[in-house]
Order: sequence, then C-alpha cells, then structure tokens
Amino acid sequence: MPPTPLTQQLTQRIQQHGPITYAEWMAAALYHPQHGYYRRGQPTVGPQGDFLTSPEVHPVFGAAVARLAQTVSESLGHPDPFRIVEVGPGSGALAESLLTALEAQLHTPISLTLVEADHAAAQTQRRRLANRRSPIEWRSDIADAPADAHLVLANELLDAQPVHRLRFEHDAWTELLVGCAPNGAFHDCPAPLANPALTAPLQHLDPQDHQIVEISPARADLVAALANLLTDGLLLLFDYGYPRRELYDPRRRNGTLMTFRNHTPGENPYAHPGEHDITCHIDLDQVREAATAAGLTWLPPSSQSAWLDAQRRALLASIADPPTRLAARRALEALCDPEGLGRITVITASRGELCGSRAEPRGPLGELPGLTAPQS
Repeated sequence: MPPTPLTQQLTQRIQQHGPITYAEWMAAALYHPQHGYYRRGQPTVGPQGDFLTSPEVHPVFGAAVARLAQTVSESLGHPDPFRIVEVGPGSGALAESLLTALEAQLHTPISLTLVEADHAAAQTQRRRLANRRSPIEWRSDIADAPADAHLVLANELLDAQPVHRLRFEHDAWTELLVGCAPNGAFHDCPAPLANPALTAPLQHLDPQDHQIVEISPARADLVAALANLLTDGLLLLFDYGYPRRELYDPRRRNGTLMTFRNHTPGENPYAHPGEHDITCHIDLDQVREAATAAGLTWLPPSSQSAWLDAQRRALLASIADPPTRLAARRALEALCDPEGLGRITVITASRGELCGSRAEPRGPLGELPGLTAPQS
C-alpha cells in the first residue's frame, strides 16, 4: 500500500530504536500533531468523513440529550448559567442540536465549552455554531477547560484512546509490539510483558491460547480528567463497550480493534497510519472504577436503544410539523438499531446534589430521561 505522511516517521523510529508498543503506534496514528488522523485537518465524521456517529444521524439525538440536561438543571435548582462541557465535539452536530433544544426549554442562561485539539475542526465548529445565542468558548486541552461544569459529555471519545495489545501464549501474557520488516512493512512483534500491571483487568478471566486483548491505561486517566471538570451534575458518555468479563471473553479471540476508512470497516491495524480511524470497545468496569475513584456516583448503564426508546413518545410529541416528525421517527429507528448504533452504551455518573449527597436534594432524582437512579 502507498505510504502515508506518517509512515516514514514511524519506520525511522522503529528502525532506530526498536519495536514500539501498539499504544505508542496508535497515539501517533491518531494524535500526531501534524499527521495524526484527528490532527491533520481533514473531516473524520459525517458524510465527508470515514464514519457516522449518532449526532450526525438526526437532531433528535441532541434533543434527547437536552431532555436529560434539562432534568439535571432542575435537579440543581436551575444554576445561572447552566454550564456544559463537551470533549471531542467532532463536526459540532451534537452541540448544535443540543443548544437548539435547550435554548427552547431552559429559561436560564446556558454556557458551553467545547474542548477540541484540532484547529481545523474547531474552525468548522465555529462556523456551524456562529448564530447560537448562548455563549460558546473553545479550549484545546481538557486541562484548560473550566472545572465548574454541571454537564460533561463526550460521544465516542473513550474508544479512541491508545491501547496495548496483549496475546496469551503458553499460560502467560505477552505484548504485541509493532516491528518493521526490511521492506518497510509493519507487523506484530511478540515480546515478554514489560509491564505486569497491564494484566490487572485480566486476573479473574480464563483466557485461551492465542487470544488477543486490548488494555488502555490512558482511558482511566481520561475518565478522571472528565470527572474533574464536574462540580454538581452529570458525566454523560456514549461509547461501544462491554463489562470486563464479556469484553475479554475467549470468543473474542482477536480482540475488538477495528479501523474505519471511507465508511468501510477494516481489521488491519497497520494500514494507512494517520489516514483511518482506529477504535476499540471499552471496558465498562474500568470506566466505573475510574469514575468512582474520582468521587462520582455511578448510575447503571443503558444501551442507547433502551435510552432513546424510553423517550421516543416524548421526543416525537414535541415535534409539531408532520414531515419533520416522520423524519425523526425514522432516525430513531436507526439510532435504536440493536445491530448498529443502538449497541452503544449510555454511561452516566453524578456528583453532588444530583446523586443525593445533601439531606434534601432539590431535584427529581430517579427521573433522568431513559435512565435509572442508583439504588440506596
């Protein structure tokens, strides 16, 4: 295959210093400052990109998020302003539909911060959101975002964090490093496990020979960073994932790593470095552990299908125009497809009044649209 702008740099790095971890490879392929997939200034999501996410399907997805946000605001006594932080806003579709719905529902001001590291993507978002009446600010790093949010959200962000690839061989885990052949082809390079801590999530599993798994310590760090942006309120994440025992079940002997290019999935982790998306299903137990370690209260996850289906009647009833309502109904079918976007997990964790930390919480606890409050 023809080399990408990143190929030569990765080849030179490996030839000079030896094989690298797949986490290093994936970090460069996705986030290299000039040639990484999410940093090169090209569309990644939507019809002009390589994959489609829920906010691009129809604004009804943002309207569903807005219903949840409205309930959070009510639970907190309508803070002025109601502060939202979205990390990894992509095309800006979710921010646009969320603000459209919220500005019609809330009677208190809204403040939105978008965390976007790619300059070109941020400019696209600015153009798309130029006519919103709510104030919007951009930050290039989570560390620079205001840490006083009432709602922190991210759609399909956790699955793009760098992972280590491990393979079980002869009753022991080895790590699959990335090597480079004399002809320049990248390949798996098995090596003894240098960091035994990587196997911590695998201790109570029963792997089979040649089984491959993906482990992402960086994901826990990201969840902690997201949690630290929240004062009283809700952390809301959408992503493909499973509980640990299901994610690492031997039936998934090759792991869950996939690539997307031109809306076509692939399984070659070394193809087109910097020019295709790379994704892995997330460990929901890892996310729960990181969120609770950061002081949040974990709410039971839901599938996107169940979450939206619980709101379907209310979402459609709010649309007066029949053709628009019909389009929304059709979009909901796609968003709830159990073989497609409906498989996404809706992940929520709360802090402060929303989870009942005060003696007399002011909000409608247990009434988050489509979700169940934690049991006491």
